[in-house]
Order: sequence, then C-alpha cells, then structure tokens
Amino acid sequence: MKYLMLLILFSINIVAYSQFNRDPYIDADDGSFHLRNGKAYFQKTYNTPISFEQLEKKLTSYNSPSGGFQVKKIEGNTMNGVLVNYHLNWNHDQLKSKKIPLFIKYPANAAFEVEKVASGYQVTVNNIWFSNSSSSKKQENLTLESIIVGKKGVVLTKNKKILLGLDMIDGNFQEIFRMVGSTKDIRF
Repeated sequence: MKYLMLLILFSINIVAYSQFNRDPYIDADDGSFHLRNGKAYFQKTYNTPISFEQLEKKLTSYNSPSGGFQVKKIEGNTMNGVLVNYHLNWNHDQLKSKKIPLFIKYPANAAFEVEKVASGYQVTVNNIWFSNSSSSKKQENLTLESIIVGKKGVVLTKNKKILLGLDMIDGNFQEIFRMVGSTKDIRF
C-alpha cells in the first residue's frame, strides 16, 4: 500500500511539474517559413534531382559587387553556404513602396543548407537577419525572429504588413533555390 501511495504522489508531481514548465514558444508555420522554439527558418523540399555544381553556378549568378551567395562546403549529400548583403527582389509584385515593410528593403544575410534527399533536395535557410547600415547613421541588425514573433515571443505575428514581407522573402528564396524542372512541391 505504501508503494502504491508513493507511486501516486510521484505521478502527481510529474504531471504538476510538466504543467508549469512548458516551453514558452508555440510552433507556427507560414508558407515555407517555420517558427520552432523561437527560431524562424525557411525550409522547402523540391522534387527533382540536383547537381551541386549547377546550383552553385546559379547561386553565384545572383552575386553583385556588394554581396551575394558563398558556398562554404560541399560534403557528401550536403551543401552549406551563406548569403551576405543580398538585396531581395521586393518589387516583383509591383506594390507601392509604402505597402512594403521597411526591413525587406535592407540587405539580407543568412546561412543555408541544401541536402539531397531520396526524391530531390531540401533547402533550409536559417539565421536570417537584415542590416540597415547603409541607410542610417546607427547600424541596426534585425533578426527575422525579432520581426515576426508576436506578443510575448510565443507566436507568429498577425501583422498583415509583416506577413506580406514574409511572403516576399518566401517567394524570393523559392525562386533562388529552384532549379529548372523543380516547380512542383513534394507534398503534391
């Protein structure tokens, strides 16, 4: 009987502890963007085979004198690299400049990983941040998390202008990493 009572008390303590020590972050998704444990990242799977050499050639074709893509390592089925001071195409929908969130006009920086999977390749872009050093006296780096995380840091924002900016980044990344013939999403 003592052991049964101890087992019941132990079970109650475990349940009570887990109720009060929940993770403060709620996972959320918007398009190809995901918010997990307070970190935002872009992830998309394309359903076509890929050549890392061709992808590297495509990525470096976006380079300009002030920034672009750098492939840091190709090892086995994985390619890693960075995006440095890259200006996203924020005018592709021909929206009025006032409707576009200001952070989209800043140069973007990020790390990316491309991994070959059985049906094609998966692209993950994380550590995304924007720098407004060219447009102000004081340099201010804005992380994607600081822009899109909503009230009390637990949910994806509901601000329509910020969500429009997130959709613009999503469209840019999808186009940048899409190789010819990979227009279908693996989910279909």
